[in-house]
Amino acid sequence: MKSLTKALLAFLLMPLFSLAQSNYKPGYVVTLKGDTIHGLIDYRDWDSNPNSINFKTASASQTPQSFTPADIAYFNIENVDAYQTYTGKISTDVTDIDKLSVRDTGSRVAMVFLKVLQKGKNVELFSYSDKVKNRFFIGESPNYAPVELEYRVYVKNQTGETVNENTYLKQLFALANKYNALDDDLEKTFQTENYSSWLILKIVSKINKTSKSDYKKSVNDNSGIRLFASAGLNVTTISPNTSSAYYAAGGKSNTSFGATAGLGIALLTNANTGRFQIRAEASVSTAKYSSLYENKVEPYIGVKASFDALMITVTPVIIYNFYNAENFKIYGGAGLVVGYDTYTNAVFGPQNTNDNFYGTETNNAYGFRNVEACFTIKAGVQFSKKWEIFINYISSNNLQNGGYFQLNSTQQQVGVTYLFK
Repeated sequence: MKSLTKALLAFLLMPLFSLAQSNYKPGYVVTLKGDTIHGLIDYRDWDSNPNSINFKTASASQTPQSFTPADIAYFNIENVDAYQTYTGKISTDVTDIDKLSVRDTGSRVAMVFLKVLQKGKNVELFSYSDKVKNRFFIGESPNYAPVELEYRVYVKNQTGETVNENTYLKQLFALANKYNALDDDLEKTFQTENYSSWLILKIVSKINKTSKSDYKKSVNDNSGIRLFASAGLNVTTISPNTSSAYYAAGGKSNTSFGATAGLGIALLTNANTGRFQIRAEASVSTAKYSSLYENKVEPYIGVKASFDALMITVTPVIIYNFYNAENFKIYGGAGLVVGYDTYTNAVFGPQNTNDNFYGTETNNAYGFRNVEACFTIKAGVQFSKKWEIFINYISSNNLQNGGYFQLNSTQQQVGVTYLFK
């Protein structure tokens, strides 16, 4: 099984260049002259607003063009995200509670891509994030020119008191009043001080008189949940500890081939790219142990030791796609295995029934431990959008708490996974 382990490690040590794998999706750009060009846009898991995008007018094999805010006025990735070019002031004060200083009204003039969160008949909401902080901008019809929604957190010089300056609520309240959007529910919302997308979107949706269905589209955070089922081969190696009395008597290691099957749920942090996900899987696996040996201590007779094992486990795993094309992905991950193991058909006694032996033919002879806790390393290939081939390595697990046998098991699994819509 060394070859299987080597294959697993090879998956996990993918070249670093695979991290930059493209993810082209249909979309379009609007030039500074107002012309619309349809094509493919390389969509990424942007932690902050992108400084540039790669664009192709034809097939994915075409050499891409790079567009910055100085080159285009707008770009849209169909059914995913849209960004608009903005030139103007951006606040530079920090809001991180661990880095606060005195009140700072500083700003810089920049040309950037603002993410469009919602565009309605009255106002349009944008967001902009960089290494300094997250910001929101509001634009009023008819030209929807963005203006930053101001929010500051600072420390008073005299008292050291932390001050939250919620100017953004005043700005939004004025717009809600202007467009006759104020009601009891919205007035209660204004009492919540939280400079976050969910609160501001809720207020803006009221100002725009947005329908419930359109509001749900606005608050989509691109996360996704998928169910999956897996099945495969479970290769288990059970070995005695070299310091155990069983090993000294001649007890041997044994590798068995059993089955594994599971059901699970995957949470994708961004369903549009699927690069990073957290999975939890409940699975059932089988294994066997069988050892025939000549006893090296009295009585000098042939001995047999065997049992069957059933492992019921829950495995949370963090997975990252090192190669992340639209219909082909190579991933690796790691997680924990927690489970309950049961053992049946246990035998420990003489090979020849006429021989006298001090062993017994019950589970009590082994002193099995039922709780399993270890770690796993996982790698695989996803092709199309529904199927995966995976390899799992499950670390050593002690089957007993000391005693005569001191058996340890390691598992290596190969199989297929089906991803439901």
